Amino acid sequence: MIKRFARSGSTWRAGLPDRRLVGVIVSVVLAATLWMIPLPGNLGMAGRQTLVITLFTVVWWVFAVVPPAYATLLMLVSYLVLGLATPEIVFRIWTLPLMWLIIASFLIAAAVTKSGLAQRVAYFFMIRYATSYRSLVVLTYVLGFLLSLLIPHPFPRALLLMAIIGAIIRQAGMNRADAAALGLSVFVATTATSTILLTGDSTLNLAAIGFSGVTIGWLDWIKYMAVPGIVASVLMLGLHLLVFRQSGQITIDRTALQAEQTNLGPVTRREWVTLAWVILALALWGTDSIHHIDPAWVAMGVVVGLSLPVIGDVLDAGDISTGVNWPIIFFVTGALAIGTVGKVTGMSDWLATSLLPATPPQNPHAFAALVGGTTMLIHMVLGSALACMSIVAPPMVRYAAATGWSPLVPALLVYTAVSIHYLLPFHQVTILLGEGETGGYDARHVARYGLPLTLVVFAVITIVEVAWWQFLGLF
Repeated sequence: MIKRFARSGSTWRAGLPDRRLVGVIVSVVLAATLWMIPLPGNLGMAGRQTLVITLFTVVWWVFAVVPPAYATLLMLVSYLVLGLATPEIVFRIWTLPLMWLIIASFLIAAAVTKSGLAQRVAYFFMIRYATSYRSLVVLTYVLGFLLSLLIPHPFPRALLLMAIIGAIIRQAGMNRADAAALGLSVFVATTATSTILLTGDSTLNLAAIGFSGVTIGWLDWIKYMAVPGIVASVLMLGLHLLVFRQSGQITIDRTALQAEQTNLGPVTRREWVTLAWVILALALWGTDSIHHIDPAWVAMGVVVGLSLPVIGDVLDAGDISTGVNWPIIFFVTGALAIGTVGKVTGMSDWLATSLLPATPPQNPHAFAALVGGTTMLIHMVLGSALACMSIVAPPMVRYAAATGWSPLVPALLVYTAVSIHYLLPFHQVTILLGEGETGGYDARHVARYGLPLTLVVFAVITIVEVAWWQFLGLF
């Protein structure tokens, strides 16, 4: 939501009403309507109040009435002032390892980017394998995954890779169509490959686990999501090459790439130190079933190590404020609070019984189609992936309880639907990040790709994930 945060004070277009004013009007009308009209089912007063406050806030998020972090704080205060839940419930996320892993992931990403390690890795592969338009598109996916091992957040990964791809675009003299397609590939690849590792997206992935209520380790995520994530990445790569065919001549100046690599100089002490700490983190995350140390505490320990004298000296005091995206931290706090408060007040149960068939389908494919299809439709309206997940995941988890399947099933189905499905840039924050001058593409390019992507995502959800999870025994 970086751009949406920055655009909160903008107007739509000349001659149209201010977006913020429209959002205020819509939120007030919606809240008043939900407060007065009879609602189906058995929703108590606390549940109705939770519903009104939550949807009021979601409208403010969508219309960027104020920066989302402030709208989130208003929602949290409203929950508390109305006595809908205790502070322990509203701010429960801060008592869980989940939040500390998110914060630590931001700081590790800052260290890897600051040291120059990720840039060196990217140039290493670009110099050897960037030979054509097709190879560049493939490299956006390969590097998207490899850099996710080093940088546990998609924003810095995408921006770092786009900086290198942007230089190649300029040196190769690409036409606007090919340049836009390649820029879009950087950000699409980041969304796809972020699903493979738990720390691929330290916000969305960890939030999905939080909504499930199940504690899983770094290797557990790989077990459940690596195969669907890899298949989704391959299918999305193939779709990109099919939709955006090369339309002009491209000449890759490998000499210029080598010159850029030479400008980095020899590998620095900071890079070696950062690499050592990241390898240690990966090793401990991969063996958590042996030592039983939560991945969050491993990440926090690595962050401290990166700040220590002699064996660290990569992170400093300033990185606490600049390396962590605190507005997103507040946003995550609110998103998870919707689930915990909604559960206590009965809103989640009411949503499940009101919006879904009375009995969950016992056929896994039908269940996945119901959850995935419903989530994608709501996502298209709400826009924000995290906001949609916070509304949809809790009732889906409650709804699936009657099937006897793991709560991970509905939570990960919802996660997949919001993480790799989008029709317009505002539907996925990573895609929004690259819109315009940053990535060189606009809403038309995203829609052209997003329409057929809908079928790909639906196939991943209903066929690939169901088959893989049946094999693993989740279903």
